[in-house]
Amino acid sequence: MNTTKLGADFENKVFDYVSSLLDSEGFMGATKTYSRIFKHKKYKCAATKREIDFDITIETYNPHAKSKEWSSLIILECKNYSHKVDISDLDEFAAKINCISKSGIKGCMVSTIGYSKTEIEQARKDHIALAVFANNDMEWYTARNTHMQTEYLMDILLGKSSVGCMPVLYNDGNFVDLLDFLQKFGAAISEKNKVFIPYYKDETIKNKANELYKKCIFQTNDIAGEVLANIFPEIKIRFDNLNDGVLGMFSFEDRVVTLSNEIINDEHRRNFTLAHEIGHICLHESYIKDHAKNFFDYSLDKIKLLQDDLIKRMEQQANKFASFLLIPQERLLVEVDKLLLITNNLKGRFYLNSQIENVKTVDMVLKKLSEIFNVSKQVVKIRLIKEGLLIDDYRTPQRVNRILSRL
Repeated sequence: MNTTKLGADFENKVFDYVSSLLDSEGFMGATKTYSRIFKHKKYKCAATKREIDFDITIETYNPHAKSKEWSSLIILECKNYSHKVDISDLDEFAAKINCISKSGIKGCMVSTIGYSKTEIEQARKDHIALAVFANNDMEWYTARNTHMQTEYLMDILLGKSSVGCMPVLYNDGNFVDLLDFLQKFGAAISEKNKVFIPYYKDETIKNKANELYKKCIFQTNDIAGEVLANIFPEIKIRFDNLNDGVLGMFSFEDRVVTLSNEIINDEHRRNFTLAHEIGHICLHESYIKDHAKNFFDYSLDKIKLLQDDLIKRMEQQANKFASFLLIPQERLLVEVDKLLLITNNLKGRFYLNSQIENVKTVDMVLKKLSEIFNVSKQVVKIRLIKEGLLIDDYRTPQRVNRILSRL
C-alpha cells in the first residue's frame, strides 16, 4: 500500500473517531454551542490571503455571538509515518497555524509512532498538543485512566512503548485525555453520550454494602470472593496483565472481573480490589451498562463518555463500598471495643502522635484489625479515622498542635 493511501486511511480513522465525540447537531437559530468537523478544509492566511489546507479541523460556533464565524478552531495534523515525526513537520504546522490567526486556534499533531525529546520541548513552546494513536486494526477507546503513571505515558509519547487502545495526548506539559482536551479548547461534546452517575451519601453506600453482607453466611475470611460466588455466581474472575497502576476492571458485557497479575499473591490488595469491583457492580452497573461494554473500554461504533469528575466519583464510591463490605460496622465496633479493653484505653478511641507508646499501640491495633478483616493496615487506618475511632495528628507539626490545643 502506498504512503498516500496509508496517510488517507489514518486520517479517516481519526476523523471518524473524533466525530463520534462531538455535538454536531447544531443548526441555524440553535440556542446551544455546537461543533462541526471537516477534512481538508481550506482557511485563508490573514496576511497573504492564500488558502491553507489542514487535515482535520473542528469549528465550534457560539449561537449568541454576533459573528457567524467559528468561535474556536481545533486543527489536527495527522502523520502516519514509519518513523517519528520530523521537527520540520512541527515547525511547518506551527507556521501554518500562526498564518491563520494568533488566537482562538489550538493545534494538535497526531502521530502513530511518537516524538523525540526535542520535538516535545518545541511543541510545548509553540503550545501545540501531541497525540499518539495506534495504527492497526485495534479499536480506539475513549476512557480516562487516572491510574496511569506519567513515566508510562511518556514512554509512549517518546515511541518507546506501544500506545494500545487508548490514545495518549500531551498538552502544555501534562497528559490529558482527548475528551478533556476537546472541551478545554471549545469543542462541544455530545450530551447523548454522557453517563449520569448519582451522588451517594456514605450512609447509603454503607447500607447497600451491609445488605449484601447479610445475604451471605461466610465460611472463610474471603468476604469479597464469597459474596461474588453466592450473590453473583454468573460473574467470573480472571487474572491478566493490566495497564500500569490498574489493579482491576469489570466487563459488563462479558460479566468478568479481571484482576491484575500484580496482586495475585497479595491477599489484602486482592480482597479489597475485588470488593471495589463489586462496588461498581452494585452502585453503577444500572447506570452505565447500556453505555459501555467495559469500565475502561468503549466500543468505537457506540462511544460513551465518562467525565473526569464522574470517574473520580465512581472510584471514591467503590472504595467506600469495599471498606463497608469488608469491614462491617457492627463487627468493627466489637473488635475495637476488645482492643480498647486490652490496651486499657478509657477514651473510646486511639491516638496517633509522636509519642512512642501511642505509635506502638496504633500499629498493633492496625495489624490486628488487618488480620481480622483481611485488608491492608492502610485500609483499616482510613476506616478508623472516618469512624472517629482514630485521631491521627502524627504528622501535624508540634507548633500547630500547641496552637490547636489553645483553641
